[in-house]
Amino acid sequence: MRSMILPSVALLVVTIGSAANAADLESGLQVGERAGAFNVKDCTGPSEGKSLCYR
Repeated sequence: MRSMILPSVALLVVTIGSAANAADLESGLQVGERAGAFNVKDCTGPSEGKSLCYR
């Protein structure tokens, strides 16, 4: 039982620290932002095998 106390406390400290940092993160595009251009390789259709830029 005692051998699990230290790992449990360490896990708790790491979890609390991660949660505090996660509050500052912003995932994905924000409201009003536009996605930038990106290239894809077309797999089907008349442009099959070509690299295309989508905007």
